[in-house]
Amino acid sequence: MRLIFIPGFGEDESVFEKLHPHLPGEKVFLDNWSLLPDREMRGLNVLQYSADLVRQFNITEEDVVIGHSMGGWIAWHIKHLVYCPIVQIASWTDPGKVVAPTRNLPLIFWATKKKVVLNHLVKKLTVWKYYKGKPSMEVYRHVFENMVQGNKDNVNNQFRLIFNPVREKVQESPDLRIHARADTIVRFPDESTFEVPGDHFCLYTYPEKVVPPIVALLKKVKKRH
Repeated sequence: MRLIFIPGFGEDESVFEKLHPHLPGEKVFLDNWSLLPDREMRGLNVLQYSADLVRQFNITEEDVVIGHSMGGWIAWHIKHLVYCPIVQIASWTDPGKVVAPTRNLPLIFWATKKKVVLNHLVKKLTVWKYYKGKPSMEVYRHVFENMVQGNKDNVNNQFRLIFNPVREKVQESPDLRIHARADTIVRFPDESTFEVPGDHFCLYTYPEKVVPPIVALLKKVKKRH
């Protein structure tokens, strides 16, 4: 049984560094920055990307996929394809739960290219408004800096994974949802959810709360296999 970790928008595998040492099993870390192209992919959506990941990493029902934020959204679509167990951390199955100032994709793509939002001034303002004095402040700074420095076509492709529609209906439920009530990036799910303290980066700031329900799920999965 492999544990496949998928980070969220703008993130890298370091978002899991406080979590994964406490979880048993072989571990594979996917990197959206290297797996998504640094060129525009206008028709790209999350189901297409998930299918690419399934093929490239030979993901099967024997694996467990653990996704944070956008990574959990991807994990949900992987489950739809191969029926593997998944864990969503600070993620969603209802796109309406994603907090966004606009869903106008042309405007988002333009603002990304022109660095209207992804710049150091906005980083300072959002850190001050949402994360000042919180244990998640440094991880948020790191993620935002990834987006400031990263290829903007790649960033827009990550936006496409979140916002581009998928025609095929996904009906499977995540095996485990973990969420903090104070998350300001993804609203708390309506479905049954394991609630933890912290905010969007609860897996980094409160790993001792996030680990136990995942370990319990892994034990159940191991028994089934």
